Amino acid sequence: MNFSWAFIFDTTGYVVKALPLTLFLTIFPVTAGLVLGFLLALLKMYRVPVANRLVSIYVSFFRSIPLLVLLFLAFYGIDNFYSGFFGTKYYFNFTFYGGERVWGSIDMNKNVTAVVTLTLYSSAFLCEIVRGALNSVDMRQMEAAHALGMTKRQAYFRIIIPQAIIVALPNYFNFFLALLKGTSVVFTISVVDIMAAAKLQAEYGYRYIEAYTLVGFFYIILSIGFSQIFTRIEKNAKLHMGLAE
Repeated sequence: MNFSWAFIFDTTGYVVKALPLTLFLTIFPVTAGLVLGFLLALLKMYRVPVANRLVSIYVSFFRSIPLLVLLFLAFYGIDNFYSGFFGTKYYFNFTFYGGERVWGSIDMNKNVTAVVTLTLYSSAFLCEIVRGALNSVDMRQMEAAHALGMTKRQAYFRIIIPQAIIVALPNYFNFFLALLKGTSVVFTISVVDIMAAAKLQAEYGYRYIEAYTLVGFFYIILSIGFSQIFTRIEKNAKLHMGLAE
């Protein structure tokens, strides 16, 4: 079977329309996960009784289990809980791609499951990134800040956190790119991201090589684009801190 450029052109529109969901499944989890990860990092750093141990278990759990396994555990677990508690499932009928094609009824738990799982997964990794960045800052600077009359809160936001951000940015951006590619597994629970859109189109004409080549091209473009943005952000952050090379 010859490589079909016509299939590539026909499928591109479907993949583009699924792109916003892929971006949301990346941007929201790394943003919400950063907030949660920061709080978890503080609990670990200050060794809050009981909470410190629970955070360690939480982080170890989500960092040890593959994302695909976490998605299956969350999806089937939430589904069984919802069905057992309410005695039914919640379905939402919609027409996909402007009425051109009906994907049928979907269980709304799928999208919710993907977002929640990715957020919790992200928070575990980002907790360690944030903790490592904060620990990299010489805490004697906190003592110097106190000597200048700053409160602990002022010292953190004016001295410690700005320096920690510079240290954390490269790892944070690397995790962002890793999660962007990692979202491709959500199609296994029927979430229609760019991977699922391409795969569903491929099943009609058995054009899997073309479909996966196309979606791979989209991931390359997204990764390069975000890498350029992150490089500029990191450079500006260093300039602001007077650390530019």
